[in-house]
Amino acid sequence: MRQRTFILSLAVCFIACVSIRPQTPQTDESYEAAIAALASNSDAQRVAKAIATLERAGTKAFPALLAHLNDTTTAFEVFQREVQDGNVPSPTMGDACFDLVQGQIEGNWPKGLRQYYVLSRTNIVSWWYARKEKPLKDLRIEAALTSLSMARRHRGTSRYDPGAVRFLQKHLREARAGRNDW
Repeated sequence: MRQRTFILSLAVCFIACVSIRPQTPQTDESYEAAIAALASNSDAQRVAKAIATLERAGTKAFPALLAHLNDTTTAFEVFQREVQDGNVPSPTMGDACFDLVQGQIEGNWPKGLRQYYVLSRTNIVSWWYARKEKPLKDLRIEAALTSLSMARRHRGTSRYDPGAVRFLQKHLREARAGRNDW
């Protein structure tokens, strides 16, 4: 009887172990697949799904995105940048990956205020790795505080822009409130 109870208990444990699997986080391969879907040869629906996947992953996808900053493969047109010297350059995968990281941390600002962005193509990797243990909300708050500080530095000069300061104060309030729909 004891042996039968032991075998029955062992069987129940085995079945439970096999049937109850932990939720697994997305793997680097899934982020790589989503990044590959940002290419110009993808259709709009596939690109939208890839963007949603990468944005939903938040900071977990940042290392994969940052690894593609120098990728010169042409990206889908949704990542089109503004006109430069009369021509419209094709967006690259590096541009797309930068835009996705910067967009999640700082948002997309009006053209006239972009000089207050904290993140650039030259500093984004070191900035992120110095703060990679922080949650996305804290990264947003830190970036918003830095941007506001940059704008306020011009107080009392001809370069001071009270509209920019108001925008950045509002942006900081939104970051502190946990809004992420920018």
